[in-house]
Parts: sequence; C-alpha cells; structure tokens
Amino acid sequence: MTTDQTPPSRRSFLGRLLGGTVLVGAAGVISSMLAYLLPPEEVSAGLGPLRAKAGRADEIPTGEAKLILVNDEPVWVIHETQKGFAAFSALCTHKGCLVKWDDKQHVFVCPCHEGRFDEDGNVISGLPRRPLTRLRVGVVHDELYVSRGDERRS
Repeated sequence: MTTDQTPPSRRSFLGRLLGGTVLVGAAGVISSMLAYLLPPEEVSAGLGPLRAKAGRADEIPTGEAKLILVNDEPVWVIHETQKGFAAFSALCTHKGCLVKWDDKQHVFVCPCHEGRFDEDGNVISGLPRRPLTRLRVGVVHDELYVSRGDERRS
C-alpha cells in the first residue's frame, strides 16, 4: 500500500495557522460578550465592593463565633440565636486590643482592659465607651460574606 502524501506547502500551513488564530480570537470575543451579557450572580448590592467570604453558614453553629480576616482586619462572625448572623470588628474600641469570644457566656471579652461586650457588640462593662464596630453580613447559597459596606480602600 502506497500513500502519495506530499508535505503541506508553506501557503497551506500559513492558511491553517491564520484560520486557527482567527478562531481563537473569535472565541475570546464571544466569551467576553457572553460574560458581559450574563454576569455572575451578585452577592448583595448592600455589601459593597470590599467583601470577604467567611465560609459556609452551617460551619458556625448557633451561639458560636468564627474569627476571619476582612481586608486585613480581624472580624468575629457570630451566629446569634434569633437574629441570624452578625459580624463585628475584633478590635476593642478602647485601645485596639483583640477581643475574644466567650462561648459559655456569649460575650466578647477584651483581655487587656477587662472590656466586655454583649453579642450585639454593646458595652457591658470595663473601660471601653463605644460598642464594637458592626459590619454587614450577607448569606448567598449558604455562603457567608462580610463587608464594611462602604467604598473605603485600605
């Protein structure tokens, strides 16, 4: 069995190369148009542009909290019993110490100056005069997102 295959000419090779380039370019343009026309699902317009994923909603049992980072700031996300989820800055409003969540008493405690905050971030006792800074929380498809909700850039 003999095959008479001649090597492709330079012209046919360049034609195929040009055709492949056009196809790849067209695929890029079409995918960009589809991404514009069919945008991904928004998390929440109220969360703002600087949001962080805090994990799955079922990872935080009712009455417990999880410490995460939102734009390089430590934040406590708690699953309150009746209100759902809430998020607070983990920095004490007195001197900026890192507050800790006490699972047994359901309070935030500042170990440095004996500041105590309830699960709504309000001051219970100690030196702090202002409540903890509250952040916004959004739940989309069982995923938690936390944000300050403003345009602040760090």
